[in-house]
Amino acid sequence: MKVLFFAAICISLMFYAGEALSESDEICCTWINTKYVSGDRPQKLMINFDGTFVTYKTKTSTDALERGMFQIVKKWEDSEKNIWYQIKMQGLKYGTKYKLAKVSKDGGKLEFVCKSDKYPAEIDKNEPDYCNYVRASM
Repeated sequence: MKVLFFAAICISLMFYAGEALSESDEICCTWINTKYVSGDRPQKLMINFDGTFVTYKTKTSTDALERGMFQIVKKWEDSEKNIWYQIKMQGLKYGTKYKLAKVSKDGGKLEFVCKSDKYPAEIDKNEPDYCNYVRASM
């Protein structure tokens, strides 16, 4: 009876975890920009559903530049159906960063500005910390 009860609990937990992780977020995927070649910005950015992120120097790299954790602090949709985020990212290499990010309404483009001391007020393409990526098709 204990074995059956334990098995039922394990199966319930698996269904619960699957249901919880199936609530996707538009920003959680792999993003690519192969125009970044200087090394200052990674070509590949992976934002995972479990609250972790990984960056890679090139689209095909397997050695991570940085790994860390992120937290979506605020999320909203604008009148054009773009999805906006305030994200706090913590990595071992660069420490804590604050991002204002936008995923386009079709989900195909990610833009953000990153600061080390506070959330940016806007996404300005002329900012030195501006980045943009497209959703990877893998």
